[in-house]
Amino acid sequence: MRCMLELAVLLAWVTVAGCGEQGASDDTRGDSSSTGVDESTGSDSSSEDGSSGAAWPSLEERPCPTESTLTWENFGGGYVLSYCTSCHHSALAADMRRLAPLAVNLETVELVRNQATRVWARAADQNSSMPPLGAPGPDDRALLGEWLACGAPTNADLGME
Repeated sequence: MRCMLELAVLLAWVTVAGCGEQGASDDTRGDSSSTGVDESTGSDSSSEDGSSGAAWPSLEERPCPTESTLTWENFGGGYVLSYCTSCHHSALAADMRRLAPLAVNLETVELVRNQATRVWARAADQNSSMPPLGAPGPDDRALLGEWLACGAPTNADLGME
């Protein structure tokens, strides 16, 4: 019964939120308009410690703050439920996915980890091509980048259970 209720909520969200755009590209380079360089000054927008306002060229180069406590349970799961699974969920039929690739599903932490580089390149930190509608703000995108850079941990991974 719970699965049916979750599916009904998910399908309702798809109808309201929308996901893709006709002709949307599925490259994994992220938003090419975000370079991390202030075009007016030509200087890098990164802070000295590589944190807020920084633009990293890849997830592999994005640092994980040592004090990070973000987990699937306190951040990642809610984020992907709010912004990703209305199109990227294995229970959705192809015609309900709004052009989301059938092989890109994000309803579990394992699935997110398998697609972490792609998720980061499309939705985290300075990258903002996903989601195309109802997008999160820059602070939430930075948190997603942090969580992914730290390996998308769960409470158990951090010894928080």
